[in-house]
Amino acid sequence: MQGLLGTSFFGTTCPRRPAVSMYQKASLRVTPFVPIPMTIEAAHKKGAGSTKNGRDSVSKRRGVKVYGGQAIGAGAIIIRQLGTKVHPGKNVGLGKDYTLYSLIDGVVVFDRNARRKLVSVVPSSDYVIPEGQRVQPDSRRGRRRAAAAAAAGMLASPEASSPTY
Repeated sequence: MQGLLGTSFFGTTCPRRPAVSMYQKASLRVTPFVPIPMTIEAAHKKGAGSTKNGRDSVSKRRGVKVYGGQAIGAGAIIIRQLGTKVHPGKNVGLGKDYTLYSLIDGVVVFDRNARRKLVSVVPSSDYVIPEGQRVQPDSRRGRRRAAAAAAAGMLASPEASSPTY
C-alpha cells in the first residue's frame, strides 16, 4: 500500500492526485444505476388550521321587526334582542328571551326616557303623527294620497254610482 500518494508501479504521478495500483483498479467496480422507486404520499391528517374551521352558528335574526309609526296587532313581535337594550313601555310585554311584543292592536311608538329607551303601543285612535313625519299636502306622496282618498270617496258615495251627464 505504499506509494499510493505519489508513486505507482509505473513511476511517479502528480503529487496532488493519489496513484491507484492495478490491484486497486481491479477491485473498483462500477455499479449500474438502479432507480429508486419514488412514492408520493398524501397526508394522513388534515392541515393544522383546517380542523379548527368549518363551523358556523345559525343567525339569531335579532333586531327591530316593527318600527315607530307602523300598525301592529296584539301578540306581534316588535323587537328581538339580547338583554334589555330597549325596555317595554305601555301595552308592551317582555318575553323570557327579552323579546318585546305588543299586548294590544295599535301603533308602535319609540320614546327615550332620561335613563333608557322605551317602546310602547298606543291605540290607533289615540295616535297622533309627529310633526316631522306628517305628509306635506304639496308633496308627491300627499297629492297621491289625496287622489286615492277622493277616488275612494267617490266610489263610496251613492251619487257616484249613477253618473251624471
